Amino acid sequence: MDHTIVTVTDIAMPGDTGVAKIDNFVVFIPGAVPGDRVAVRIIKREKRFGYAELIAIEEASPHRIHPPCPHFDRCGGCTIQSIQYTKQLEIKETYLRQCLKRIGKLDMPDSIFDPITPSPDIFWYRSKIELSFGNDGNGRIIAGMREKSSPAAFDASSVIPVPECAIFSRAQKKVVEVVEDYVHSEGLFPYDGQKKSGILRHLVLRESKVSGRLMVIAETKDEVPPSISELYYRLKREVPGVTSLYRTVNNRPGSYIDYSDTRHEGGELYIEESLASLKFRVYPASFFQPNPAGASFLYEKIGTLTSAERYRNVLGLYCGMAPIELVVSRNAHHVAGIDHSKENIDNARENALINGIENCTFTAGKVEDIVLGRGFKRPDLVVVDPPRSGISPKGIDIITRLGAASLIYVSCNPATLARDLNRLASRRYSPERIAPFDLFPHTSHLETLVMLKAAKRGRSLDREP
Repeated sequence: MDHTIVTVTDIAMPGDTGVAKIDNFVVFIPGAVPGDRVAVRIIKREKRFGYAELIAIEEASPHRIHPPCPHFDRCGGCTIQSIQYTKQLEIKETYLRQCLKRIGKLDMPDSIFDPITPSPDIFWYRSKIELSFGNDGNGRIIAGMREKSSPAAFDASSVIPVPECAIFSRAQKKVVEVVEDYVHSEGLFPYDGQKKSGILRHLVLRESKVSGRLMVIAETKDEVPPSISELYYRLKREVPGVTSLYRTVNNRPGSYIDYSDTRHEGGELYIEESLASLKFRVYPASFFQPNPAGASFLYEKIGTLTSAERYRNVLGLYCGMAPIELVVSRNAHHVAGIDHSKENIDNARENALINGIENCTFTAGKVEDIVLGRGFKRPDLVVVDPPRSGISPKGIDIITRLGAASLIYVSCNPATLARDLNRLASRRYSPERIAPFDLFPHTSHLETLVMLKAAKRGRSLDREP
């Protein structure tokens, strides 16, 4: 077998493949770690790069560790668990700076960067896991993770059993056992999109890290036996931490989870979580930070940054269930939050109520459609926490036309953050503080907090750029 010896020099963020060069030809190597000296075989060539199969590790990187999770090699969840955690942090910091320079065309002094804040826990930290239903090949229905597929292949990945996930909860194993026994006894099968058969789609588990209580959500097609309500009592009997069961009905094509038709099958309506000394009620569709302990550091940092002055009006865009807005309310006369999801807005109002916060109001609607037409008071601080796709060009235009002196941007995607900071810089908003937070150990994801200030030129920001 022909093979080549290469030294891995980098990792292709936001993925998990090692990067090496054969002469001047870039090669991506799944399973390789920066610093590894490996034997590889090219399995796919493109014009400027190729993919290689790792044949053997000739000399292991000093940053390589044995991943504690036995499913790491096959599971598509964690991607960089084989790299020492301190090196993971270094890789993420470097990737953020590279994005800001390469995509954002921004050359910023080191003095505005805070060191990356590590996660307080690197295992058992996640408050939510999404499992897929599948077949183990022996006629047994399982709830597991999609198998990791090669970047050189584009076929659909199968479901592999993951009885325990080292970044979620020790209670997962027993919950999955009870659910698998139930669906097996009822003769239920996973949904096959091609054959249009079966009804089981996903199993979502949410755990309160403050109380240990568990919410179980089964996503199915509509045809389920009446005994589904009995599943709650089985779970409650076998796993005392389970306090609620929901079922979501999804008859649409595609593999995404749809919460638009959610039915309560037993137990409590919500689980309660804590962030930055605030309480939050979490429902099946709630968008909530999956690492509550780490997110508390992020929100406390926002509280520190905003404590230096008393804001009169704060406008929070893409607010979700409003954790940032509720934190900022401590340093503001009034806070208004906007989110496209009515469920998120209802949740935000409830969270304000249970925390005794009375200076926040929330509105459901698309940011790009309602901000300029609803008569919101001119803000002196705008807070944005957009999805991974970042802020749309129209959203950037709206934000800058509001004319706020300060802007806080919380990003979960360094690439779209860099793009947006470039656009904001052209509108005279400059970063004054950039603080990365690792809320997703063993994955390539990174959360970043940026505080921006507008250049002082009177009220000209109100004009159309």
